Amino acid sequence: MPPRIAPVDWRRPCRILLLAACCGLTACGLPPLEGRTTSSALPASAAAQTPLGQALAPQAAAHAGLSGIYALSDPLEAFAARALLMRAAQQTLDVQYYIWHDDTTGALLARELLAAAGRGVRVRLLLDDVGTSGLDAQWSALDQHPQIEVRLFNPMAVRRPKALGYLTDFTRANRRMHNKSLTADNQATVIGGRNIGDEYFGATDGVLFADLDVLAVGAIVPEVSHDFDRYWASDSSYPVAALLPPHDLAQRQRLDARLAQTAAAPAPQDYQRA
Repeated sequence: MPPRIAPVDWRRPCRILLLAACCGLTACGLPPLEGRTTSSALPASAAAQTPLGQALAPQAAAHAGLSGIYALSDPLEAFAARALLMRAAQQTLDVQYYIWHDDTTGALLARELLAAAGRGVRVRLLLDDVGTSGLDAQWSALDQHPQIEVRLFNPMAVRRPKALGYLTDFTRANRRMHNKSLTADNQATVIGGRNIGDEYFGATDGVLFADLDVLAVGAIVPEVSHDFDRYWASDSSYPVAALLPPHDLAQRQRLDARLAQTAAAPAPQDYQRA
């Protein structure tokens, strides 16, 4: 009869390994915020001089203190409103989202951000870190543009896999930013329920989300801008330059080429024409 082998209890060594891993993760803290640049929404006087401000001036004067609201229930129309605001901006774009996917519509709108920055528009992009997982390289490449600054809200210290951050700092990590706004020149804004992704804009044969946004002008816009500024200056908003390794010019050029390739594909043409 062969000798009997005693069963091994793996629970204790597993607990030790898990404890060691958690201690290692705890050591991976977030960087300090010292040296973070300060900025704010375009002042009202400067905003009024932009093409958007001048176009809206007659209606603003006729309805002083009021807001104009246009409901964007159609997903293609909701996409077009965002793209057109990005193209209309001459001074500033303040963009804040919980989710931004690396898909057709996400690539097209990222390309619009780059195009705006190329015109000299100051772009501030604030994204929830969990809702934009897997796109560190893209945000770092965008951030290399001198007119673009990208910040991540409540980022995970462990970049991959981010879920490990919940093991050591669940209370903080579970606080996410669900705000969604896109404001051009502090004159017009799109706010509502849609994030950035094909399922929000009817651009996929898979699962689609029925949602609602509004295009707003007038008195509400400075309030949206003020709220953006609060989140932008929050102690929970970290510049990607402090979190991620920098990308060189060649890497940003590769991003430009990839976004251009997406825009040239047959499928996005309806969204280009929108």
